[in-house]
Amino acid sequence: MTELTKTLELKLVQPNAHKRRKLRETREAYQRALHDAFDAGCTTQTEANDVVVSYDLTGYAKNALKKYVPQLTTTYNAGELHDDHPVRFTNEGLRLDHKSENAIEWYVKIPHHEDYHLWMPAQPNPEQRDWLEALNAGDAEMGESRLFERGGTWYLHVTATRDVEGGSEVSGEERTPIGVDIGEASLATVCHRDDHGSPTAPELWADEGKTIRQLRKSYFTATKRLQTRGSERIAESFGDDLWNQIDDVFHRVTREVVEYAESVENPVLVLE
Repeated sequence: MTELTKTLELKLVQPNAHKRRKLRETREAYQRALHDAFDAGCTTQTEANDVVVSYDLTGYAKNALKKYVPQLTTTYNAGELHDDHPVRFTNEGLRLDHKSENAIEWYVKIPHHEDYHLWMPAQPNPEQRDWLEALNAGDAEMGESRLFERGGTWYLHVTATRDVEGGSEVSGEERTPIGVDIGEASLATVCHRDDHGSPTAPELWADEGKTIRQLRKSYFTATKRLQTRGSERIAESFGDDLWNQIDDVFHRVTREVVEYAESVENPVLVLE
């Protein structure tokens, strides 16, 4: 058996005006708490807690923030934050419901604040249906979830871990772990140990990280201006073009990370 972790993609289906407003309230409160904790230079969960505790957020979002901010300020060495960080929830906050008799089969409960939650119909990635069913049946372990809006559509990404049959016939001792860290300053940082057990010089994708930050900043600045002027269609078209550029960078970096891994013997990717 091999343990695998995958990010499951769920698109929230046509939330009404009330639910869209609640989702935006959650996102705005989360962004304020994130920026305040980051600007305060919090390097421990206790320090982050002192900042985020007063915000109108569910404890699941606050707990995710307390873990995430110290990573940004110490591990990732982020110099600044972009404006579209997804809202993170710890694994205890999310709930799934499957109604096979309905046209829309899947529903997800998203935490809003301590005493209020949103049940939302959701459309999963069809290729990940077996993973979602395993998660719902308790045959996979749920990890952190991330909520974000893109082009007017809301999405939820949920990490899931499960044991699967098959996998590499190479023993663990013979494998070469490839450490992969996703960050702010560098979009990806990758390294492994050489034949003598010493860490190799890390491979950095810092320029790509800078490119992504610039594209995201351009997207939010321009779309806000266009929306203020009532140019919704132009804003949507402009946003689609920028997100396509961002996707191109992600795909290229992903391909190059895989090529890096394939350059060593018996590689296995290890994510943070």
